[in-house]
Amino acid sequence: MKSLIRFILIVGLFWVVKLSAAPAKHHIVFLAGESLYGSEMTLSVYADNIKKKFGYQCTTLTRIDKDKFLNLDVLNQADLVVFYMRRMTLPAGQLGQVKRYIESGRPVIGLRTASHAMQNWLAFDKLVLGGNYQGHHKNELIGQTSIIPEMKSHPILNGVKSSFIMGGSLYKNTPLAKQATALITGKVKGHSVEPVAWTHTYKGNRSFYTSLGHQKDFENANFINLMTNAIEWCLNDSIKSGVTSVEIAGKYGIESGKPFRIGVGLFEKMWKEEKMQLLDVRTTSEFTASHIPGTKWIDWFSPNFAKEVAKLDKDKIYLVYCAGGVRSARACKKMSDMGFNYTVDLAPGFNGWKASGKPIEK
Repeated sequence: MKSLIRFILIVGLFWVVKLSAAPAKHHIVFLAGESLYGSEMTLSVYADNIKKKFGYQCTTLTRIDKDKFLNLDVLNQADLVVFYMRRMTLPAGQLGQVKRYIESGRPVIGLRTASHAMQNWLAFDKLVLGGNYQGHHKNELIGQTSIIPEMKSHPILNGVKSSFIMGGSLYKNTPLAKQATALITGKVKGHSVEPVAWTHTYKGNRSFYTSLGHQKDFENANFINLMTNAIEWCLNDSIKSGVTSVEIAGKYGIESGKPFRIGVGLFEKMWKEEKMQLLDVRTTSEFTASHIPGTKWIDWFSPNFAKEVAKLDKDKIYLVYCAGGVRSARACKKMSDMGFNYTVDLAPGFNGWKASGKPIEK
């Protein structure tokens, strides 16, 4: 009882990151379907806190037996689903409801045992979460987390210390899916580093997973901030934008993982109408001389090109250009190999853009 009271008090106090109020009372559904970490209590308390503090509409569902929830009809109205289940064999109808939610392209968050949430859909781990669960290290080994240096400015890590002690055992997840972007790693003595938190995308959604989620983690301000940031990050893209990357890609025939090479007219249309992110991969002098307005710049010839590109959101569609189309083609291929789903290459390059009288700035 004392431990439970302590948990509730700590969760109530550890809100150190200031977030904007949740617009339109986004509906978050928490699925508590495991028996090892008290998720039916931790998720319920956590949901109550974010409901009061940020105005989210929250529903927490706890399984009524080993393999079943009372019903999952609420998934039809969900803007985000947080999975914390373990080895459930859902009835066909409920599994279908879960899959329909996933296929809709709405965002997903997975906590700890979500990597092996459903025995009758084991592919959920790799396909949706981007993980590769292969068990865990011994419980008695104390894990230490570390933020990946180049990811420290990621919004999900706002207010999260560069290193802190894990509440539970370290999960083995190496290697992640190529579309995944690792944010935090973990280490236990005598063993290799493992990814602990990452982002991923499936069907154009935003997904976040962390192997954290032990009851002790819910008593840690760093984990609370991580979770709350991840919720805002997921909802900001999927709800605020209204249209997912996969829908835009489908509209133009852009195939996932395959660079899409086009001319000036369509490139301009995608930029202006779809508000896609421009990426200039020319040299410093070329970019400084003139470029397309609103362009992000990363030099293809820079030894840090891959490192800088890795900081970008792999869920977005990028309009990439160089001077004449050679470097941009190589950059798009490199980005695809790194797990970026959608890259669009301007075939005639900036020279063709400028020759067509399109807008530029210095």
